[in-house]
Amino acid sequence: MTQTRVLSEAFYTRAQEIIARYPVARSALIMLLHEAQDEIGYVNDDVIREVGRVLHLTPADVEGVATFYTMFKRKHPGKFLISLCTNLSCTINGADETVDALRDAIGPPDEATADGVCSWESVECLATCHWAVAAQVNYLDVPFLTPDRARKLVDGLKAGRELDALLAELRAAKSLSEARGG
Repeated sequence: MTQTRVLSEAFYTRAQEIIARYPVARSALIMLLHEAQDEIGYVNDDVIREVGRVLHLTPADVEGVATFYTMFKRKHPGKFLISLCTNLSCTINGADETVDALRDAIGPPDEATADGVCSWESVECLATCHWAVAAQVNYLDVPFLTPDRARKLVDGLKAGRELDALLAELRAAKSLSEARGG
């Protein structure tokens, strides 16, 4: 019985290169999960089985790692994933209001919009407290994400604007008061 592959031949070539860097193949697991997620956008059951076969691990072994780390998405997050810090510094600076704005603009957390453009998630810390409310889009930093700036970001993404241009505009603010228009 032949098994259908969801990962490309290029993935398998990269996988062998990555595995060769480690004295024990299993040590490459996280790197291979990253490679697979970069290729198809998330880590589904087929990816778990394929990565397991490459490393001679059971699907349960691979799934245990994929579900432990929050950076691995089990369903497709859409083209753009907005990660919003809701840790103490960001909460004090208005993360709850920004959460409400994202929920209104996109929908519930961890769910892609119907058109597949974007989703959002709450994260514990992005290590950029000096930019509170801190956020990222596809792991690229966005400082001072106020509710208005969150709506502007989502509207721009839905309108098809280039991510780099949107981020450049949002990064132009040097302080929270400037981001709030003050």
